Amino acid sequence: ALSTIGVQIWILTVFVKASEVNLQDDKIDIQFTWKCPRDTDTCENKGDLDGTGWAIFCVLMTAFLAKDLICGAKLIAHSAKRRHNRMSRLRSFVGGICLGWITVFILYVSIIYNKALATSNSDIVVNSVVILFIMEIDEKIFGLLAAINEKWTTHAAESKDLITAAPAAMNDEGNSVDEMKDELANQKKEMEAQRIEIRMLREAVLDIQEAKEPSEASF
Repeated sequence: ALSTIGVQIWILTVFVKASEVNLQDDKIDIQFTWKCPRDTDTCENKGDLDGTGWAIFCVLMTAFLAKDLICGAKLIAHSAKRRHNRMSRLRSFVGGICLGWITVFILYVSIIYNKALATSNSDIVVNSVVILFIMEIDEKIFGLLAAINEKWTTHAAESKDLITAAPAAMNDEGNSVDEMKDELANQKKEMEAQRIEIRMLREAVLDIQEAKEPSEASF
């Protein structure tokens, strides 16, 4: 898992360097949309990128990255549960930190790269999809290793199951707590009803005894 994250970071640094504003470097990919003709005193922005392109960008980032951010946060919360053993908590914490960090880094790279290169709405979509494809590299590498030798991916599969199962387990725990609360509330109501019945029976018994005492005295 850490090796695939390293590969992702290595590839993402290429996009970061390409988006740096360094006029002395001919290898940068930055696009300049402002044109200043020699025969006029005014400059014009030739870029076609508008709010629609950035709205599509936000939709893509949310669709592809929100799940990983949520899973990372839940893994960190899972690691704070004292009922789990130390190794499980440590794996959950490290996995949550790595997953959240690489997701935020991909979002950051997508923003700066599109701000430097995207000159139209189609450009920002293409650039975003290319960078988001890097998120799938871990799945491709995992599939490749599994095809070569399944034993190499056994431990990784267990870690992946932990990442996917932790949020569900936390939801199940939350549901179990709610069910226990409801059950306790119902038991409390039943006990209160039983107390009322016992009190009514006691009062009825006292009334019967009081009614018998005068009759016995008359004899």
